[in-house]
Amino acid sequence: MASLPAPSGGSFPKANQLKKWLPLYLKRADVTIAHLDRHAIHRRATRVHEVSILSTSAGTDATLCAVNYILVTVISKLDWLSRRRLEKAALAVATQVDGKLLPGETLIATISQDPKSGLALTSKRLRALSDLVADFRIFMRLWGMLGIWKWGSELWKEPPKDRVLKCIAWVQVGAGVAYQYLENGAYLAQHGVIGLDARRQTRWWVWSSRLWMAHVALDFGRLWRERMTREVIWDSEEKEGKIQRAKREEKWWREAYINAAYAPLTLHWSRENGAVGEMWVGILGSIAGIIGFREMWRSTS
Repeated sequence: MASLPAPSGGSFPKANQLKKWLPLYLKRADVTIAHLDRHAIHRRATRVHEVSILSTSAGTDATLCAVNYILVTVISKLDWLSRRRLEKAALAVATQVDGKLLPGETLIATISQDPKSGLALTSKRLRALSDLVADFRIFMRLWGMLGIWKWGSELWKEPPKDRVLKCIAWVQVGAGVAYQYLENGAYLAQHGVIGLDARRQTRWWVWSSRLWMAHVALDFGRLWRERMTREVIWDSEEKEGKIQRAKREEKWWREAYINAAYAPLTLHWSRENGAVGEMWVGILGSIAGIIGFREMWRSTS
């Protein structure tokens, strides 16, 4: 598709130019939305699989993951700007009274953010949206135990030939089961479905995150082991083998980057007081979310 028109020389386009460009921008928007909601038909043997980003739980989660962490990054930046405004206001007050106080006098001023200011309102509404997205993603994971069961069943039927990879996979399955149990329990208790006091809820959230951290650590071990045993004998022609190797290498690095982004976050949520600031939570989560969304987008192209 041809690139969209843009104003030259940094000047803002005139009204007649915008009218001419509008159909092109609308067409690009239609293509993007259609791609998100399109069912791409893939035939594997005699079965037909319908795949689209927003028509599967994995695709929806990948999209919402990227959206949620980008929102967290934006919210953190808005809050930082709000604090800077308050600091400047406090400095202005201090400058005005400097040299005007009598010996022994002390000025006490309370400066707070106007809740109706643009930054405060935007931050509040985006945070509400981010919380809603995060809550929906956890709700979708309530059925995650089914996916773990399927993973365990496939592992039982066709275990990895390498004993180390097999051991890592089974420990990951066990960690996944425990993680899912604790997170589901904490989430349902948070919404009043089951009875857990606030302290037990916090403990369950923390321990579910620690199990997630264990899963990520094991995944690093899996990637390392795969790296050590990555040489494969291909039955196909040499050219096809090179293509497959390139795809496998790309997949390895993609998973390594996602794990590297998630690792500090798992540590952060494994501690009741956290480990990194909100800005870093947003940045690291955005990296993992965008990589995952990009791959889902490519798989439906």
